[in-house]
Amino acid sequence: MNISSIQKFFAKKFVSDSMFAIAAHIFVGISGLIINSLIGIYYSAEGLGIFSQGFSIYLLLTLLANCGIMISAQKHASQYSSDDKTLAQIFSNTLAATAMVSLCIALCTYYLFSLNPGILNSDEVLNFVLLICSTIPLFALNKTMNNFMVGLRFMKVYSGIRLFRWSLIVLGILFISINNASVLKIPEVFFFTELSLFFLLVIYCRPFWGKINLSQIQLHLSFGVKNVLASFVDEIGIRMPILIIGYISGNLEAGLFAYVLSFSRSILLIPQAVQKSFNPVFTKHWFNNEHQKNELNIGKVFRYNALTILPAFILLYLFYMGYTYYLMPPEYLFLHPLLGILMIGMGTIYLFGPFATFLIMTDNLNTNLFRVSISTLLHFGFIFLFIHDYGNTGVAAAISISMIINLFIMDYLYKRDINIHLFKNTFFSFRNG
Repeated sequence: MNISSIQKFFAKKFVSDSMFAIAAHIFVGISGLIINSLIGIYYSAEGLGIFSQGFSIYLLLTLLANCGIMISAQKHASQYSSDDKTLAQIFSNTLAATAMVSLCIALCTYYLFSLNPGILNSDEVLNFVLLICSTIPLFALNKTMNNFMVGLRFMKVYSGIRLFRWSLIVLGILFISINNASVLKIPEVFFFTELSLFFLLVIYCRPFWGKINLSQIQLHLSFGVKNVLASFVDEIGIRMPILIIGYISGNLEAGLFAYVLSFSRSILLIPQAVQKSFNPVFTKHWFNNEHQKNELNIGKVFRYNALTILPAFILLYLFYMGYTYYLMPPEYLFLHPLLGILMIGMGTIYLFGPFATFLIMTDNLNTNLFRVSISTLLHFGFIFLFIHDYGNTGVAAAISISMIINLFIMDYLYKRDINIHLFKNTFFSFRNG
């Protein structure tokens, strides 16, 4: 087999991986819209506000519970994908490390909120968080196993797990909603779903089980701790707007904003899916010093994103108007100006999202932490600057402004630390076809 045929094979593999990942991400996006719609219809905007705040806290806690170990599993599985013995060590020890950390986080969180209920401004949100604490270790373990699959480029498995997860969650919430059960029953749906996925993944991954080694656990914990702070800060930037609105303006306003935010973020599922497929390819080329191949691939991915952004955003806006008009109460329809403002910032992630993890993949974890910290501080600064005078509109503007600034920060740090000229390899890649 000659070099040309090998390159064509990997090109086809990347495309097929991306298609599976995109399909799964689109399904997740649709599931999120269905969930928000069901809760918004059956429990009102206030119920949606309770769910959105509780779910945001849950995602932040699961990120801490995983401690960045899922990134270590993905990176090292990609780096040693042809060494079966090393893969077994990576899988077993990342799972052991995740189990240790996630159990501690879940227990500490439960007792923290139980003993200090005044931390949250809403009793309903507090009870939601307490009930969902038992799901945290399961979700963290499942994330580690599924990211290990991504590192090996088993995108069908990764996509199948996501499809199964959100199918169960949608069906569970639908059952709860039509039976007029309390919104506080939703945590039970998440627990049952993650428990089912855990058993499936454990069975599927049995060829990768190996011996537990304390030094290996320390290695992955060390990598994870360096990475988790950046990931946590980044996730705070995503989740905190809902919590800030809920704290300042109440559950109703938080629910309304959560609805339109879910639409604006749904378009990002496409670049996120491409990123999942692109990360292993980039990592392999990077550690093989094949930097020119990475530059060419960056240009190709960007050109695809640039050609699809306008039709994708127009379709999203039209879908929002039609979906909301026919299926939701009237108060949701008048939120479309917020969607327009949010889409400005989301456009930067749509174009550059597949390249956002390069600092992590190249072991520049401190630089990545600096990047996301500056971005999140700007995020919060603009939100608190605008929310009192402009309400949810101000929060939407704050999100978009901080996203645009983050793009320029990313370009500067990439040039300085990993010699990747992001704007040159993207905007100017059209000159090279």
